[in-house]
Amino acid sequence: MRRRSRAEPAMKTGGRSPPLLPPSPPLPINRNNLEASARLRLLLPPPPPPLPFSPLARRRLAATRIGAAPRPQQRSPPPRAERPRRPHHYWCGMAEVAAGTGQLIGVAVATLLAAIFLAAALLGSRRRRRRAPLAGKPAAVGGCGVADGEGCGGDGRTDVIVVGAGVAGSALAYTLGKDGRRVHVIERDLTEPDRIVGELLQPGGYLKLIELGLEDCVQEIDAQRVLGYALFKDGKDTKLSYPLEKFHSDVAGRSFHNGRFIQRMRQKAASLPNVQLEQGTVTSLVEEDGTVKGVKYKTKSGEELKAYAPLTIVCDGCFSNLRRALCSPKVDVPSCFVGLVLENCQLPHANHGHVVLANPSPILFYPISSTEVRCLVDVPGQKVPSIANGEMAKYLKTVVAPQIPPEIYDSFIAAIDKGSIRTMPNRSMPAAPHPTPGALLMGDAFNMRHPLTGGGMTVALSDIVVLRNLLKPLRNLHDASALCKYLESFHTLRKPVASTINTLAGALYKVFSASPDQARNEMRQACFDYLSLGGVFSNGPIALLSGLNPRPLSLVAHFFAVAIYGVGRLMLPLPSPKRMWIGSACGIIFPIIKAEGVRQMFFPATVPAYYRAPRPMESIPCYCCFLSSSSSSSSRRRKSRWDRADEIPEDVEMGMGEIEAAGELTATRIETAGELPAPRIETAGELPKGAQIGMGEVVVVIAVIRRFTWMGDECML
Repeated sequence: MRRRSRAEPAMKTGGRSPPLLPPSPPLPINRNNLEASARLRLLLPPPPPPLPFSPLARRRLAATRIGAAPRPQQRSPPPRAERPRRPHHYWCGMAEVAAGTGQLIGVAVATLLAAIFLAAALLGSRRRRRRAPLAGKPAAVGGCGVADGEGCGGDGRTDVIVVGAGVAGSALAYTLGKDGRRVHVIERDLTEPDRIVGELLQPGGYLKLIELGLEDCVQEIDAQRVLGYALFKDGKDTKLSYPLEKFHSDVAGRSFHNGRFIQRMRQKAASLPNVQLEQGTVTSLVEEDGTVKGVKYKTKSGEELKAYAPLTIVCDGCFSNLRRALCSPKVDVPSCFVGLVLENCQLPHANHGHVVLANPSPILFYPISSTEVRCLVDVPGQKVPSIANGEMAKYLKTVVAPQIPPEIYDSFIAAIDKGSIRTMPNRSMPAAPHPTPGALLMGDAFNMRHPLTGGGMTVALSDIVVLRNLLKPLRNLHDASALCKYLESFHTLRKPVASTINTLAGALYKVFSASPDQARNEMRQACFDYLSLGGVFSNGPIALLSGLNPRPLSLVAHFFAVAIYGVGRLMLPLPSPKRMWIGSACGIIFPIIKAEGVRQMFFPATVPAYYRAPRPMESIPCYCCFLSSSSSSSSRRRKSRWDRADEIPEDVEMGMGEIEAAGELTATRIETAGELPAPRIETAGELPKGAQIGMGEVVVVIAVIRRFTWMGDECML
């Protein structure tokens, strides 16, 4: 029922008339007052208010107007002082409208806050997983994630044991030692090695060498610059140069004596006070409850000892006797290399490697010094002609010599007559690791490919860069199970580079080798003609070969482009099913891709371990850890964190030889690293030792430090 307003008379009840209303005060006579007075006297309902927005209020107000007379039209609204009071139900409707609107606004605000909270929770959990990959890490003490009473190595002696001091082992020892780790390297023989492989470093590998700070190891060993390749087939040749236009003039391939290069790297590693090189033969791994605790080895004097460390990295080469405990080795030996050294030989194309597509398999020539050229003759199979009874010399003179370029012929015959012929089996082994707490495989002990493309050292150095970035944010390596799970990302992050070089090496060897299959021989000729086209047809494959563009999709695209190019030629003048040999290309490359792993090779982001890698900004070394591992004055240790550059004392050194004097820093505000002039320095590790730091370079270092200070509680400058 509609409530009666104060101006309405009461209804008759009980046969009695309602009391009369008190007389109203006299009002001015005008149309509005007369209409209002008439409504009061005739008991007419008030005019209906405008319909509100609430459906409930609209229905209630509509019920009050049932049977009511239509409201007469008003010509003009009364003045504000003379307007009659609005009925009570009008304000009730408006209150309901306001309440409904408030509820809608409340629901919207609550939904928005819930969405923001959920997004923040998900983002925070993801950041925590990335920032703290090891569960159960001790609380930071003085800015370093090390528990009370422990050094950075836990036992105070060794953080990492490296088995083997070849290219991978020496480079890894120097890299970890430069980051402040205590490294113990055990090498079977510390004298200069003499090998016929591992003598060509591709430009991509040289870039990794620069990134690790080891570029000076190719100096003072008479290393030769390599600018590309030259292909020879049936009296024709084509030159393929590395696409180095976008790089510094010093970037190129390098060829050298393998032993000289390794000795330089060993000297560089041993120059660090926290790296110990020891000659000894590792006989086995020391395991406790499925966790590798260290190694057992024999010293040079024959004494048997044990060495312990939280992490043991095995880099003992292609003949490793420890890999069976850490992986499932499937070693394939498709051929052997027969090595010669040609003296005082001038190659047809200076500063280029030479590949002769001979029968039955390729022949390589490249300089290893200013007066020497290495010749590697590939012999298919695991058995080679005997060197002792002269069968090898006869084979080289009668089968190989007629196929080499005439400019090299005389030097080749002279090297055979000299008698310094050596052989080396070519091994291929895809990476198939067994995640083992406390241990890791690297180098040729972990993954091998055919040495035709010279990509072994490029893969090894690239793996070291990946591992360095993974280990940098970790201060304590003693949680072996958590560390093992975290380092599973290493096997995923290395795949794009490693699998591209591995697949290319295996595919090119099969394409460049002669075969009784006519389709394979046609593809061999098509590959030579395709590369001879120049431009993008040669730059793309040579960029893959050099390690400058290690992209698996680019490799597959160029490989099938060669196949389609060959098919197109064979379709003329008339197509036939026998000419459609593109299936031969699939039979070459698909088994190699399958062995490497399709998912990890092409879709590494879909592998869960891929996301265990720390962000690049978290790959900053702990300076106080480095100070604790090197002799320094007390003034260098009195403070390990500064928020502003002008707070750093002048007598404090800022890092591992990269920055000499912190007192030269004057910047107090950093905007963006993008303001740096070229050349741009990405990380402090790229600065040469003893370099004077200018304003442009310091901006990057301080910007990284400032940002890292905001993002976490790790120790930093």
